Amino acid sequence: MSFREKLSWGVLLTMSAVWSFYFVRLGLKAADGSLTQDLVLWTMGACIAFSIAAQVGFSILAAASTPKAERDVVDEREQGMALKASYTAFVTMSGTLGALSAFGYNYALRHPDMLGPEPLAPALLLAANGFIFALVLSEVVRHAVLITLLRRVG
Repeated sequence: MSFREKLSWGVLLTMSAVWSFYFVRLGLKAADGSLTQDLVLWTMGACIAFSIAAQVGFSILAAASTPKAERDVVDEREQGMALKASYTAFVTMSGTLGALSAFGYNYALRHPDMLGPEPLAPALLLAANGFIFALVLSEVVRHAVLITLLRRVG
């Protein structure tokens, strides 16, 4: 397995696990009616910190298990694959943000009082989490596509 593939596996596994936990936890708390701003901030902070620590750990393991000469080599095929994966991630993020925006707009038209008398805070919370979801999904897609392309060539 190449160095870049090892790094992509680390990002894919970390982001999938950590942010799945985040969104499931927030969804369950929202369903219970016990979702608070403090809970969101602490959960998000813990997930960000764990993501950083896990990805640093994966990077160290990948570097330790790959010869230095192989780590430094980047050929044009790998760059082309990374570009294709980045383009796919961009399209995924754009589509996800567009779909979330369309859903939010249509839902708000049918339920104008959905956010209560003070709509700014819940609206910002929904928008921020929608954006985080789009970013996480696009990164997971980017690394999944990159791993698939690297496996096909290598």
